[in-house]
Amino acid sequence: MFDGEVLKDYLIGEGISKVGFTKVNLSEFPSLDYGVALVLKLPRQAIQLLLDDEFKRYWKIFHNQIDILTDIALKAESLIKDNGYDAFALTMQRNECDMEKLLSKLPYKTLATTSGLGWVGRSALFVCEEYGSAVALSGILTDMPLDVGQPITDSYCDDCEECQKACPVDAINPKKWNSRLNRSDIIDIEACSEYVIDQFKSGLGCSKCLSNCRLTQEYFKNKR
Repeated sequence: MFDGEVLKDYLIGEGISKVGFTKVNLSEFPSLDYGVALVLKLPRQAIQLLLDDEFKRYWKIFHNQIDILTDIALKAESLIKDNGYDAFALTMQRNECDMEKLLSKLPYKTLATTSGLGWVGRSALFVCEEYGSAVALSGILTDMPLDVGQPITDSYCDDCEECQKACPVDAINPKKWNSRLNRSDIIDIEACSEYVIDQFKSGLGCSKCLSNCRLTQEYFKNKR
């Protein structure tokens, strides 16, 4: 029987690092009321490149991970449809990311946190225990019934402020994330996006909040 466990095993077998299921309510897809969260860890080499300010090489690896995620999500979409359900892979292109406002149709980290795979750090990046923020995210919408995870609604960052200290434009606010807050409560997204876009135009980048995350560093150093 094709069910959530079979789908999860398929996705893990294809290389996805973590898979979670959640309920969704997206007006554009009213009949697709389940979401599949996909988490793909970044290679440790990518973290080393960030630490070395080798952004062009980092972005090449990161976008390769996005390509892998896209390929797997589209194959899973076909698999779900082949088994009698509807599905829509939320690839980056389909999710219509707004680079100026750093917004998408359905934030991947919303799928991931409500699936119970992790939380949102002070940096407004998704964080999970195994890989910190060194991940790429994607998702799938479906009408296939799934056993949903327990949502994580509060930050597990405790007193860690490493990402906040590392931010070059002081965009990260002291307040820890919880699901009742707006994004603007934890980060000055205008200051962040303006700096990030300027860096991109110069062929550089800024992911210091990612590379300095304590859990990212544990993943990088412990080689777990």
